[in-house]
Amino acid sequence: MVLVYGLLGLALMVLIHEFGHFIVARMLGVGVERFSIGFGPRLITVKGRKTEYIISLILLGGYVKLKGETQQDGVADKDSFFIQPLWKRFLIVLAGPVFNIVSAVIFLFFAYSIGTTQLAAVVGEVMSNSAAAKMGIKSSDKIVQINNKEIRSWADMAEVIKNNPDKAVVVKVVRNGHIVVLKGRMGHRKGMLGKNDEIGFLGVKPKGVYIHIRYSPAEALIKGINDTVYYAKLTVQGLYWVISGIVPAKDLGGPIMIVKFTGEAAEAGLGAFLALIAVISINLGILNLLPIPVLDGGHLMFYTIEAIIRRPVSLKTQENFQKIGIAILVLLMIFVFANDLRRYKVFETIKTHIERLG
Repeated sequence: MVLVYGLLGLALMVLIHEFGHFIVARMLGVGVERFSIGFGPRLITVKGRKTEYIISLILLGGYVKLKGETQQDGVADKDSFFIQPLWKRFLIVLAGPVFNIVSAVIFLFFAYSIGTTQLAAVVGEVMSNSAAAKMGIKSSDKIVQINNKEIRSWADMAEVIKNNPDKAVVVKVVRNGHIVVLKGRMGHRKGMLGKNDEIGFLGVKPKGVYIHIRYSPAEALIKGINDTVYYAKLTVQGLYWVISGIVPAKDLGGPIMIVKFTGEAAEAGLGAFLALIAVISINLGILNLLPIPVLDGGHLMFYTIEAIIRRPVSLKTQENFQKIGIAILVLLMIFVFANDLRRYKVFETIKTHIERLG
């Protein structure tokens, strides 16, 4: 079932992305000839009045075929894409990534409303000579407040700690059923970006207690918006880390890892499933905005150049850059697939089966 849930989750993210292109194109009067989820052999085909809807076997992508996407299509009707003003073309292309990111707020809202299982802010170990030890935090203390900010989970606590390096703090803990107020100064440590990146450090490890947390609708909406912004920033930061070599490229994951994690999250509960879908959808939206030809960001790059030079980039130039973009994407897909195969020891499994057959 993990595989089934994972594939359905991936298909859902693709559906949202392509629906963004589809609905905005329709709203702006551009014809849509085909709406496809997946690639390869067709499983389901439904022919509408203006659009053909397809679900294919390999649910690792999808596409929307707009009427008259380029002059080469030879279609110059009033609803052809290539004759539309620049702002319409820009919005239609931008809609896919935007829908991914906006939908994450909705997924997180429902996830937090339903409730998710999270690591509780219960201390398991206090490191010697740490800020926590100096202010008197003990094992089994449940941290409920830092500087008047309510703490409901270990993640809440980690976020507050990270943002307060070397600052004076007041920490409220529950110890043996009683509230204990502790005062001290937060420590610090180096972040991933080097000497100019310092983050707060308390010096505690979790006890491994898990709790189910539900939020009110208002709390869930605010948290959903805040977390969407946070994960979007984290995705951009992660790209920088990979490009700059701070995070090894071998840690990059591909479709196999996405399917695995999504499937496991679904088995952990609907809240966990929706939360992970939201995070991956944000990643999909941000990555699609990269200025690589073939991706949405590549098209937006050409439209930006068109706005500056007051004429479209020549088809020949676009085609040449698209060939480079395709090459980059193919190499990247091969690389992340190889990472996934290595990570989940697929080669070793295949070798073992061959040896048994022999």
